[in-house]
Amino acid sequence: MTFLREVLVELRKVVTPTRRELIRYTLVVLVFVVIMMLLVSGLDLLFGSFVGWVFGDLPMFGLGG
Repeated sequence: MTFLREVLVELRKVVTPTRRELIRYTLVVLVFVVIMMLLVSGLDLLFGSFVGWVFGDLPMFGLGG
């Protein structure tokens, strides 16, 4: 019983974000995800090109050679 009472007390402290805050938080998360996708994609291209160049399978960044 004590546990359930404490859970209810904690649930009363929860604040629901306003619509404006929810939209702002969603946009922040989406922008962060896009930035991380670009970073990971860029690193993948860089390392993939480097490995291809080292082992002679591919020219560096697809440029001549």
